[in-house]
Amino acid sequence: MARKGGAGGPAKKRSPKKRAAAAKGGGAFEAQLREAVRAVDVANLLTSPLKHSIENLLRVAGAAMGSDEASVLVRDGNRGGLKFLAAIGEVADKLMKVRLPPGKGIAGFVFASGQPVAVADVAQEESFYAEVDRATGYSTHTILATPLRVEGETVGVLEFVNRLGEPPYQPFTPDEMDKAAHFADAIATLVDAHETAGLVETLFERAVKGEGGGGQSGGLVAWLKKVRSAPEHRDLLLLAVRLRDIAARGEQERALLRDVLEALDRFTARKSASGVGYYGL
Repeated sequence: MARKGGAGGPAKKRSPKKRAAAAKGGGAFEAQLREAVRAVDVANLLTSPLKHSIENLLRVAGAAMGSDEASVLVRDGNRGGLKFLAAIGEVADKLMKVRLPPGKGIAGFVFASGQPVAVADVAQEESFYAEVDRATGYSTHTILATPLRVEGETVGVLEFVNRLGEPPYQPFTPDEMDKAAHFADAIATLVDAHETAGLVETLFERAVKGEGGGGQSGGLVAWLKKVRSAPEHRDLLLLAVRLRDIAARGEQERALLRDVLEALDRFTARKSASGVGYYGL
């Protein structure tokens, strides 16, 4: 077998000085590689297309409802407050800076109750939160608000404000409330995906910048426990991080995880098929 250093001749060994230089060069390369990974910009990588799709659906829904002012509100943390995720219309940019305190406004009522509401004249509605108009300079007259639900869980509120043309506006009809509910079903799926994607983006960004490396994710777990997001989304990622830590310990641990997860999958599938609760209730 031919070796470096001549056909059939003895292989040349590098001097200690050259090996040290090579090691130093390799260390510099690794440092550069780590820095390049940290510089990866994952901000909005997943959420931006979803938000764009929500805005497009809002335009279609607004045209169908005869309103060019429409918005989607989602929870702002875990205390029941709301913020605007997407909006179309005259003051869309200003709405993105507005926060609704817990339980405030027609949207707050719809989010808490899960019931759609149509208000012909907000001046006669006690629950109307006028601070939004004051913050944007807009004048709201009539509103239709309907909940965004995913698997029975309310994840946000879809609102249509005013009509095309000039006031006084015709109130929204029961048929239009039904039509709004159909749009809400489609938008709710995107909103739920957007929230999950936002968490994944942030989790990935923190991971590539060195938090929770080496199979120890204490920093990521601590951050996830404090993050202001839907509990079900946060719990899902907490499970993923903990599973990653266990899987990183070795092949035996990975095999055990596979067995446990497959057994759990079979167990829950049988329970779902039989319609019996986990405790036989």
